[in-house]
Amino acid sequence: MTSNPVQTREIAETFDNLAHDRCCKYKSKGLTASTEVLLRLLTENGLVGKAVLDIGCGTGFFALETLRQGASSCIGVDLSSAAIHEANEFAKESGLQDRARFEVANAASTQQPPSDIVVMDKVLCCYPDADSLVKTASTSSSELLGFVVPRDEGLMRPVMRVGIGLINLVERLRKTGFRLYLHPLRSLDTLLVDNGFQKSSKAKSRFWLVFLYKRTGPGAPGRG
Repeated sequence: MTSNPVQTREIAETFDNLAHDRCCKYKSKGLTASTEVLLRLLTENGLVGKAVLDIGCGTGFFALETLRQGASSCIGVDLSSAAIHEANEFAKESGLQDRARFEVANAASTQQPPSDIVVMDKVLCCYPDADSLVKTASTSSSELLGFVVPRDEGLMRPVMRVGIGLINLVERLRKTGFRLYLHPLRSLDTLLVDNGFQKSSKAKSRFWLVFLYKRTGPGAPGRG
């Protein structure tokens, strides 16, 4: 499923409205459980001194956390201009603005800078064209690619599908264009393998799956 300009705009507007509250929630409560798992996997597999690209970075808290854990630099891109504003302000507030850059961009349709590590934390489920996002991520990453998606497997699968169906029903009744998507995990894995990656780690939190892939094949971009 591909996106169109109207869908893209409505996704951006949805997260514009959430940006400030999400930033405040992080400042008061810290990372969610699944995001902590992703950060731990990156740390265990070599985060120190690495350049990080955060696709769908939101208000930038995860990207900035990678800097605190030893990453050399981070770039975050998001559809939401309000979220990017919050991210840049938060970087200044944290004293990390010299190592962090946040920009409004659609990573599904634009090339992103080469990086050692690429992350997509709860991003694929918010965007209809997962294949394009994964292709951008895999093209940009020279070492690691991590992402968090809904726990659409096993005993949780029917629960997740009912829950997301209800959320999407509410969004239809509200006449918004925002939807949640359960992209097939096997298709994501096939696409990543075809782009030179192999699954390294898989972990679970209550409602989410956390994946880490390592580049093992050709196609790694050179660092600029």
